[in-house]
Amino acid sequence: MKCHSIELNNQSSLIKDYRNREESIYTHFHYDPYHLQNFKKRYEYLMSQNYQRDQLADVLLEQNEKWGLTDEIKKQIEAIRNSDSVVVIGGQQAGILTGPLYTINKIVSILLQAKEQEEFLGKPVVPVFWIAGEDHDFEEINHIFAYQNSRFKKLKLQSNSPEKTPVSSRKIDVTELNNWLDEVFSTLNETSYSKELYQLIKSSYSHDDSYVDFFAKLINQLFHQYGLVLVDSNDSKLREIEKDYFKKIVSKQKAIATSVVNELDELNRQGYQINLDATTEDGHIFYHLNGERLLLEVVDGIWRSKDDLVSFGTDELLSEIDHHPERFSNNVVTRPMMQEMVFPVLSFIGGPGEIGYWSALKPAFEEVDLQFPIITPRLSITFLDSKHKQWLERFGIDISQVINEGTNWYKMNWLKRQTSSPIEEMINQVSQDIDTLHQPVREVAYEIQDDLGSYADSNLKIIKSELNKLEKRMMKVVNDQHKHTIAQFEELNAYYYPECGLQERMWNIIHFMNEFGLELPNLLMSTPRRWEQDHLVVEI
Repeated sequence: MKCHSIELNNQSSLIKDYRNREESIYTHFHYDPYHLQNFKKRYEYLMSQNYQRDQLADVLLEQNEKWGLTDEIKKQIEAIRNSDSVVVIGGQQAGILTGPLYTINKIVSILLQAKEQEEFLGKPVVPVFWIAGEDHDFEEINHIFAYQNSRFKKLKLQSNSPEKTPVSSRKIDVTELNNWLDEVFSTLNETSYSKELYQLIKSSYSHDDSYVDFFAKLINQLFHQYGLVLVDSNDSKLREIEKDYFKKIVSKQKAIATSVVNELDELNRQGYQINLDATTEDGHIFYHLNGERLLLEVVDGIWRSKDDLVSFGTDELLSEIDHHPERFSNNVVTRPMMQEMVFPVLSFIGGPGEIGYWSALKPAFEEVDLQFPIITPRLSITFLDSKHKQWLERFGIDISQVINEGTNWYKMNWLKRQTSSPIEEMINQVSQDIDTLHQPVREVAYEIQDDLGSYADSNLKIIKSELNKLEKRMMKVVNDQHKHTIAQFEELNAYYYPECGLQERMWNIIHFMNEFGLELPNLLMSTPRRWEQDHLVVEI
């Protein structure tokens, strides 16, 4: 498997400066992820901290038993009980059919770095993937995009659960899912891998499963031999472990909320735009009521949901946490804190957006006596099909150009070269000549009478309009004559610049496994560990 690095043009200034190790952004973090000795420094810090290791391992064993507990996964969970073990962790929502490719890229990154740091430190480093089961935005995860007949089609799965129901509480409608899966496969090419892939997916869900169960079982099937430990963050027994941590967050609400607002202001002054709304009234935790999540805010000392369905005094809230911790969950600000309190995190693997969120949290972490883990940007990967590589070579286009800017400009230039005279330039020249030749006619018409001059102006517009129609008809004929090549340009654009973005944000792993085999996730485990690189192109 060949792999090479490319630079991305359309990155945020924050992630660009983070990779370039600029001091302006590094002051918002505790560690430089590209300095290897920092992993030893971080490890020594973790050894001075206390964690509920046995309780955590018990919860992880019970969860992973549901999803397919292999000997390797059990071994990794048991390692968490050891006081000298640490974890490399990252997470994502429970996307349908694993979600966009960046979820797979994140898992591969976690597994690769855990192995790398276990070799470097000589200590147990456990790979952990945190499934955000408490997330309730089903619209974000309920679909994939299929590429069929030279266009993308959004294939959306329906759910009858209330809008704010956490994903781990949404039960699968097996009949609905079966029908949806059949629709997905109807958009794929029939290959020698299709039947086995279909059966693998079907074996990953059953009646009474939630969408988190489906996600976890499928991920487990793809990566089971590597000991990836999965955790559903919405587990009630995990909440028991987190009870005191929630109380600490509540007790420090004002300091946390204020520090986040101040840090966002500072980042903005430095020119970094973070997509995070925050006010000093934010409670940064959710309360679960009748199966729905309600975000709490604090006004005049009262914790309440924005629709006033619930309200608590601080003492009442602390008592509720004590008696019903399963009724609480974190938001984007406190989830990283909770992760840090529960797990001995050596390194957090994050995408560009997540690293942006983290940049605003350093003072908030310090308010609850925490330190950032090492924050490592996940590997960003594009799969390059050998057929597409041949097309690019024939057109004389580099893959990095397509990933950064698409193929439309190259397609139009290619079309212009397919006639003896470039049609667009020729029509433009004729249009200019007409302007010149028609000018005396208009001048004389205005001398005779103003309304005749206006008629002459309209006459020129009609002539140019007819010329434009001729140009379009000429281009249509040329396009029809070369539709096969045009389709190739457009397919390249769809694969490597979909919706003007990266392949990993639009495409799903299922499409590539159907084309190239069920061993594709295993092949990705040989990806070079180039943490400092913008993007990797993997030839398959």
